[in-house]
Amino acid sequence: MNREQYAAMLKDISETHKAGGDTAACIAKYNERYKFMYIYNDNVFKILFGSPENEKITIDFLNAVLGFIGSDCINNLAYINPALPDAFGKSITSDIVATDQRLDRIVLEVQHVEDDSYNARLVLYTAKHTIASRIKGEDYALQNLNLISLQMFDGFPNSPNYRHSIRFKNQENEEFYDKQTITLVEIPKFLKGNFATDNSRIAEWLRVIDGLNNETPVAVPEGSPFALLQEKTQLSIFTEEFLVSEAMKMSDHKYELYVEKKHARKEGLEEGRAEGRAEGRAEGRAEGRAEGRAEGLTEGADAKAREMAAAMLADGDSVEKVVRISKLPESDVLAIKARLQK
Repeated sequence: MNREQYAAMLKDISETHKAGGDTAACIAKYNERYKFMYIYNDNVFKILFGSPENEKITIDFLNAVLGFIGSDCINNLAYINPALPDAFGKSITSDIVATDQRLDRIVLEVQHVEDDSYNARLVLYTAKHTIASRIKGEDYALQNLNLISLQMFDGFPNSPNYRHSIRFKNQENEEFYDKQTITLVEIPKFLKGNFATDNSRIAEWLRVIDGLNNETPVAVPEGSPFALLQEKTQLSIFTEEFLVSEAMKMSDHKYELYVEKKHARKEGLEEGRAEGRAEGRAEGRAEGRAEGRAEGLTEGADAKAREMAAAMLADGDSVEKVVRISKLPESDVLAIKARLQK
């Protein structure tokens, strides 16, 4: 299923659960309708690519994204805690963090929504993971760091490329430091662009994932990482407990607004504000202030935002992510987190 269909399913499950209905029957209805989950959902992606049992899938995918071949290839992974301490006064939690056989650190982020702070956040993530990859006992020795951003928007809209490798370089394009790389993969640019003749491994991966998201799986070799992904992505494998948890975390239709934010921006701010009003202004707090629409932010919507923030924090989501999705002030989210920790 695609992300809009996934959002609709979560909404249905959430409403059924809150009404005391038969959630198992609700989920069964979607199992008849769809075969595969939406892969780029944060928690679905973490299960598929962040579980030791799926290491074969993740290794092949990472080597494809990073362009590793031969002796450079990742052979095995050790998954580590994705949460980093607040060395700079603000903690972060990445989607997937692992080290390879060389103890080099690989960080994987999936981002649906473009905003003005995203590049800055990637730089901050890189700084924090650089500190975390320091070799103990050696002042300036660092392991290699590869931070990957899979994003549903263009980071370089004027570039014909959909994959970008970013490093420290001087004005003559000479490399200053080669142990820190940010790799951006612009997924919509690939899917909508003229890349039919691109037979690279990353192109194969993006086509396989897109086929599953659109319920049109492509033919893949038996026993391959692609075939394993197709097996692991089946909706029927995901438990009722997981789906209900996801649905309740994304109550108040905020998941729909979250995944559609980019589309709304393309269609114009007025459409975005109209949808925000229809959904109780849950997404429209910042835009509402800018456009004089503060009257739409009801106390009920604010209470629901706090309820969702508490659920996300309890599930381990970072303060930054909760602030970004709930639109609550950071001070409010920190206060909610403090109450949960008592």
